[in-house]
Amino acid sequence: MHITMNLEDGFLPDEYGKYADPADCHGWSCRRSFPFEVTDIPAETKALAFVFLDWDSVPVCGFPWIHWCAYANGPFNGFFALDDDASRNGAEGLIQGYNSAAQSEPERGTGYVGPCPPNADHVYTLRVMALDTPVDLAEPFWANELIAAARGHVLAETSVEMIGRC
Repeated sequence: MHITMNLEDGFLPDEYGKYADPADCHGWSCRRSFPFEVTDIPAETKALAFVFLDWDSVPVCGFPWIHWCAYANGPFNGFFALDDDASRNGAEGLIQGYNSAAQSEPERGTGYVGPCPPNADHVYTLRVMALDTPVDLAEPFWANELIAAARGHVLAETSVEMIGRC
């Protein structure tokens, strides 16, 4: 499998993070999700699960920040794509979970919440897993529930790293 997305020299474009247009933000956070494509999905794939994490947040807040977790059930015919702003626009078949803002700010606690590193540029990881069974989690769900549902069912996995500007 392979993830394709438009990065600017490894950086997530500003419109999906800290320097987004205020119209795409809710308070401190960008809500406009980035587009991406997944190709070479195994033919047996019944679902795709993805998690977008900030491991560099550990020294800042004490845990890896979950910016987005979601899944889609197939069929895929080797290809999957999410358009620009799919999180807010409710892309067909996209089931979204909680992000890390859910504990303290429920109004922005589901779907995409863009990178907003407070102390330095951070490296973010988008992980996509092809599963041999459909996912059946009610929306919203926690990332650990999605990972647990994927356990033992991963046919293929891929990831991409990107930098978010401070």
